[in-house]
Amino acid sequence: MAVAGAVQPLADQPSLRERIVARLRQAIITGDLPPKSRLIEPKLARQLNVSRTPLREAIRQLEAEGFVTTVPRAGCFVSEITPRDVEDLYAIRTVIEGLAARQAAESPDPAKREILDKILTDLSGRTGDYRQYHEISGRFHDVIVGLSGNRRLQGIYQSLAQHVSRMRTLSLAVRGRPQVSLRGHKRIASAILRGQGAEAERAMRAHIETAYGVLKRTVRGAANRSVPESPRARSHQQRRAQ
Repeated sequence: MAVAGAVQPLADQPSLRERIVARLRQAIITGDLPPKSRLIEPKLARQLNVSRTPLREAIRQLEAEGFVTTVPRAGCFVSEITPRDVEDLYAIRTVIEGLAARQAAESPDPAKREILDKILTDLSGRTGDYRQYHEISGRFHDVIVGLSGNRRLQGIYQSLAQHVSRMRTLSLAVRGRPQVSLRGHKRIASAILRGQGAEAERAMRAHIETAYGVLKRTVRGAANRSVPESPRARSHQQRRAQ
């Protein structure tokens, strides 16, 4: 007689709304849905092949997470990343990931060399494609936070991870950034594997501060380009050109 297989509980199955949230969130993180993009429900429902009710629920959740902004009488838009957003988030990153690197270096986990060596090898082969590099870079930081063994820190990190990932996309899209990032990752991993907690923390902080500088310039440049020129300034430039 055949033995019935285990039936997975319904609670473990992601709902349609959760799948829509994950798909749209990922599109926002990767830049496929760039900042200020309008989310037109009928169009998105056709693209995702879903009804508008779970789509509307998904958009509300993304708004609660800070990825979407509703403008009265205008619609829903992908939220912008402001210079203040970058400053606030990266100030937190510097502290918690610096501490994670220190604690990972002080951890006696014998598996960390194999884990970090594997990720560094993967990163080295992906510097030519910033999207692929971005995905593996995120894993590198996840692993270090995991190696810290600090559950409280891990919880704080996870609450920020999606927004960090979105900003990391902008940083790594800058020409030459994956190569610079890889050198930073190697310095962090080296300090962790040598058990040098203070050096690992300094390397992680320096790595994040470098990324912050690039991201700050990128976001400010985008903000400046999006500011419409005033009629007075346009008239002044036209007179100068004559």
